[in-house]
Amino acid sequence: MVWIRCCLFLFLTAVSIMAKELPLPLKERAPQLKLRGTATLHWFGLHVYDVSLYTEDQPYTTNTTAVLSLEYAISIKHKKLQESTLQEWKRVGQGTLEQREQWISQLDKIWPDIKSGESLSAFVKKDGPTTFYFGDNLLGEVTDVAFGPAFFAIWLDEGCRYPKVRKELLKKDGLEKKGK
Repeated sequence: MVWIRCCLFLFLTAVSIMAKELPLPLKERAPQLKLRGTATLHWFGLHVYDVSLYTEDQPYTTNTTAVLSLEYAISIKHKKLQESTLQEWKRVGQGTLEQREQWISQLDKIWPDIKSGESLSAFVKKDGPTTFYFGDNLLGEVTDVAFGPAFFAIWLDEGCRYPKVRKELLKKDGLEKKGK
């Protein structure tokens, strides 16, 4: 019994350490957002990033005000991020060819190269634009209201590449059964 309690304590401690806070500007702009889930992506044993989902509504839907925050454990060039994003949009069937081209063009202007330990957060307002933050710094905005749901679908669509990450992001309060 003591062993189980120790394991549970260590697990809960690890989860609380993993839980990232919103960037300061988002805490001020959207204080109603609550952490819904966190996950870690490993690719062939390499720790790529930790991702957190914050929402105000339960369950998560494609028109929910939400934040996806990624803290990278590796360095990655913004062009590689764009390529991966485009590939995943195609994979989950998001946007038309023209929309994807327009979105990538906009991301090219605002996304930086990312170093290990840095974070990128996407804030989408219900039926509104998507704003990106690099740490606590505003990067820019994509005004097309279809962009936010398409971007979040990379992690939250039922057909996403990493279903275990999706499950962990939508886990709190049973959202993995209802969210889409």
